Amino acid sequence: MKRKVITMIGIAAVMGAASIFAADMWLKSRANAVQQVQVPQDTGPKVEFNTIVVAKVPLRFGMELAQDQLTEIPWPTDALPEGAFQKVDQVLDKGSRVILSPVEMNEPVLISKLSGPGGRATLSNLLTPGMRAVTISVDEIAGVGGFIIPGDHVDIVLTRDAGFIQETSDVASGAAGSTVTTEVVLENVKILTVDQGADQRDTGPKVASSVTVEVSSDGANKIALARTIGSLSLSLRSAVDDSIKTSGLTTVGSFGGNTPAGIIEAAATLFTPKEEEKKKKFTTVIVTRRLEAESYNVPVPQEDEE
Repeated sequence: MKRKVITMIGIAAVMGAASIFAADMWLKSRANAVQQVQVPQDTGPKVEFNTIVVAKVPLRFGMELAQDQLTEIPWPTDALPEGAFQKVDQVLDKGSRVILSPVEMNEPVLISKLSGPGGRATLSNLLTPGMRAVTISVDEIAGVGGFIIPGDHVDIVLTRDAGFIQETSDVASGAAGSTVTTEVVLENVKILTVDQGADQRDTGPKVASSVTVEVSSDGANKIALARTIGSLSLSLRSAVDDSIKTSGLTTVGSFGGNTPAGIIEAAATLFTPKEEEKKKKFTTVIVTRRLEAESYNVPVPQEDEE
């Protein structure tokens, strides 16, 4: 019995020693493998950082800038925008400045969006050199329902009573509004301000009583003249459309005119041009709407000659 116990203990000792030896060999091999692995070095360019001045709060047109509205954040040195400031002290070191263009929170404060030291938020700061600012009176309809904001581009349309217009056809002659015309005075005009606000970030609809536009000196003269002879309205353009297409003069004859149903339509059907027109006879038809009487020249149908 004792021999069996001694034998089992011997076998267990031998197996344990073998296990320890095998584990030691495995650990040494793993250690050697780890030492042989080469860690790749970062050979890419190193990015150097500096600071840039950004807004801590939203800044709007006309606000006087203060140091507590600004802060500095890390920014790649090679990617600093033109006109940026690296230190808050640099912004106001030569005097107070005023915001000329809206700046959002954490947006870099650029010198192009600020007035000069000691400057004011005047409309002249927003004008392109050589251009003029002209104000036009509008309402909810003429101002496109209040959806026009600073930075938009519009066409300026003049509507007026031009008296006898050569383009008005004989069919529409005498019809209500037959002497009223519309024409585009200026195309692709930039909106500077709506009422007295110049905040391009305010995108909500706002019914205004006036808009100020940026035009050339010739454009300013055209608007000044147009205001005295008719009413002006605005036509909002697409943000990606900068084409110039002169549409010319539009009269009531372009779409039939404001005429009673059936009378002018029949006249237009019976109207024949050139030689046959001379053979037609016309009669005057008087139509009374409420208390106003209007007369129309209507061709008289002729019986077929035998």
